[in-house]
Amino acid sequence: MINAGDPVGSRFVASLARPGGDLTGTSAAGEEALSKQVELLSAAVPQLKRVSVLTSSANPANRFFFDAMSLRARTLGLRIDRIDVEAEGELEEAIARAKGGALVVVNDPRFFQDRVRIIELTRRSQVPSIFGDREYVAAGGLMSYISSNAWHWRSAASFVDKILKGAKPADIAVEQPTKFELVINLKTAKALGLTISQSLRQQARRR
Repeated sequence: MINAGDPVGSRFVASLARPGGDLTGTSAAGEEALSKQVELLSAAVPQLKRVSVLTSSANPANRFFFDAMSLRARTLGLRIDRIDVEAEGELEEAIARAKGGALVVVNDPRFFQDRVRIIELTRRSQVPSIFGDREYVAAGGLMSYISSNAWHWRSAASFVDKILKGAKPADIAVEQPTKFELVINLKTAKALGLTISQSLRQQARRR
């Protein structure tokens, strides 16, 4: 598995250290990275009071994502809402519900496929948003914060090498990323009326 959302909660593996079955690989952002997305939105949007989290009802990792973000939101004094969608046709209403606050779009293949539409809707509703892939920012989204896809694929190659040499997946610990990158679209920030602080700009440059 590569970049799996919540491998333990989804019952793909027994634990990260000892998978215990025929599956191992890399997991997606852990709780710290998910919390960081909420923190970054709070830093980018002055007087932010409410954060909405856009999730796909078909993704079993949704609860893990939302719970991790909720903990950080509470420490920042933010109200946090979860917005589930089942079909593409629900996106417009879902994103409109986030108006007046900010939005986290969880890293989900379904959302990635609809990323251009999602970005159009967030900009139309003037909703500052953070995403789980830099491709959203390249398409006009405000910010992304996530581990490098290149790291996941390089790690996957090392897993394949170990298994081909006789190692059992059950005994190979699931790896979690330790390096993340922040990407900010300053043109989008300006369109939203946001001034990105020097501190956030430096974090983006440090990746």
